[in-house]
Amino acid sequence: MISGYLTSQQDFVDLVNGCLSNKEGILGIYLEGKSIELYIEKGYIKGFHVETEELNITEVNRLSLLIYSLFSMLDNPNALFTFKTDTDKDNLFKLHEPMSAEELILQLQLVYQEFKSLLSLIITPFATLRVLKPFEGMHHYDGKTVISVILTSKDTLISEIRKLKELFQSGFLDIAQFLAPEVSKKNYEIDYIVRNVDVRNINTFSIFESLKLGKFTGWVTINGAYSSYNVYLKRGGFTALYPYSCDFFDFFLSPENECTMSIISMPENLLEKFMLRHSTHKLINSLSDDFVELGKVFIGIVKRGFNGLLTLQKGNERMYFLYENGVLLASLLDKDGIKISKMEPYKDNFLLELVPFEPMENFWEVLHLFLINRVYDIILKYSSQTIQSILYHLASSDLFKIVEGGVYFRIDPRGRKEEILGFLSFLLDVGCKVLGKKKLEEELEASLHPYKEVFRILDIEDYTKLWSEIAVS
Repeated sequence: MISGYLTSQQDFVDLVNGCLSNKEGILGIYLEGKSIELYIEKGYIKGFHVETEELNITEVNRLSLLIYSLFSMLDNPNALFTFKTDTDKDNLFKLHEPMSAEELILQLQLVYQEFKSLLSLIITPFATLRVLKPFEGMHHYDGKTVISVILTSKDTLISEIRKLKELFQSGFLDIAQFLAPEVSKKNYEIDYIVRNVDVRNINTFSIFESLKLGKFTGWVTINGAYSSYNVYLKRGGFTALYPYSCDFFDFFLSPENECTMSIISMPENLLEKFMLRHSTHKLINSLSDDFVELGKVFIGIVKRGFNGLLTLQKGNERMYFLYENGVLLASLLDKDGIKISKMEPYKDNFLLELVPFEPMENFWEVLHLFLINRVYDIILKYSSQTIQSILYHLASSDLFKIVEGGVYFRIDPRGRKEEILGFLSFLLDVGCKVLGKKKLEEELEASLHPYKEVFRILDIEDYTKLWSEIAVS
């Protein structure tokens, strides 16, 4: 296995003609979120593989597809690569004539200049064409996208691009639609609505109420000397809190001194992947670059259709790569705040984490931990002796623990709803025995009353009614 970085077009030529001149195998290149595989034999490119999206594989011009797939190398030659000799070549598109690296780069440069000129007329290669005046072979153009036309043409790529320019300039073709929805790519944005504001200078209730009414999607970070929270919201609804802590409810009532808040908006599909940074189910966890082939990881993500989060950490910085079915949705840089970034991956001295997708919502668990603590506090208030039986009950649990008079989760509680409900029911039974049903109901109502406005903002009024009914059933 050979792996490393390409930082220029010449690096690619030197690699093929030097290191691979006497070898046979597959050179995988990870470039701009896509994986391209080249079959190399004694310094010549004899075939390749790249995803063709919606193009008909039987109709595609293989050489045109190869050249077009490497366009990104001209604008941004930075790429990761791997080379391995033992691999399956069945999925490769074989070229009719072997091609040297120098020849490929020369054709690439020549065609790209013509293609940039064409872009000034079509705006996007996914523009749909329409015929304005009849001409020979017009059925190959009408209603088709530019990318489909140039990659399925029997002519060379440069000939077809020049022909298209001439047809446009002579008034035979025009654009019917500038972007085909099925292949459109979104430009994601992340915005700081509030950044590092002292919570003593703002009304926390009003802030969260505004986020609720505005159907806000993103997250709120709260940092203090003794506690910190990451609150995730989707369309105005509170969906997750990390780390797990029911103390967050008390933050609303009495915010910690010298505590700051930031509010960051993020598209929902990015947020779902970004939340995976809190997952405990990691395929790779803090692995040093000394033990990992980064190029192989990136190429494997694309080939396997990986859905999840790749994180690279270097010092106090982090890079997050968010993937959906092998497609890079966005890369984020966490350096004095989160932002969309096109920065190249770290090349050395980094730690790597790879997390597969899983739903990260934990609203239900956090709320029920809060209710457990309210019942536990009531029991503790009226019968300290009964606490011993509760502690005995918890001694056999791998889910709950007591810390400084409060109940907390030992581990990630998602998927443990039956145990959580079972422990809450156990506490309610103990409370009924100690206080009686009526007294317990009164105490629960009094305990939950200060949080009435919190429940209103978080849309959980129904939960308070539900547990009041259970407590006296």
